[in-house]
Amino acid sequence: MFILQSVELNAQSKFRAPAAKIAIVDVQAILRDALSAKSARSQMDVIARQEQKVIDEEEKKLRKRDQDLQQQRSILSSEVFSKKQQKLQIDIRNLQRRSRNLSQSLDKGFRSSMNQIQMILFDELRKLSSEIDVNLIIPRSQIVIAVDGFEITELALKRLNKRLPSIDLKLEKTKPTSGK
Repeated sequence: MFILQSVELNAQSKFRAPAAKIAIVDVQAILRDALSAKSARSQMDVIARQEQKVIDEEEKKLRKRDQDLQQQRSILSSEVFSKKQQKLQIDIRNLQRRSRNLSQSLDKGFRSSMNQIQMILFDELRKLSSEIDVNLIIPRSQIVIAVDGFEITELALKRLNKRLPSIDLKLEKTKPTSGK
């Protein structure tokens, strides 16, 4: 037992943790206010509006086809009516699938852009920590109370905006849907 205590004391005396030099950063605020994040959101909104217009037009055409088909119901044979109705339902499902794929593609592209922004932010924070002699940066969301002197959010935001003022939102092209 004496040997074990000696080894523990010896190990403790050799290791000395550095004094904590702490800074606090509000990552969520930076990711909300960064020029590149605003750029990604704006691009996403533009694409969504453009695509929604196209989808709305196709939806309107499908409604018109349905109305026309309902009006023709009495003059078409049940077999012809059924085939036309099945074709219409397939086209409706394809449009719904296309709308879902667009939404998923936008979400995925936006998340990818935000991840890229966050990686660059963390790289800037790493550089900043060396420059201001800080060895621990804690996210604001993990702090209950702190003195403002530890806050480096504005400095980090300025650096991120300088390094990455905008970003290209990249969307994966979805495969065209089949009628199956």
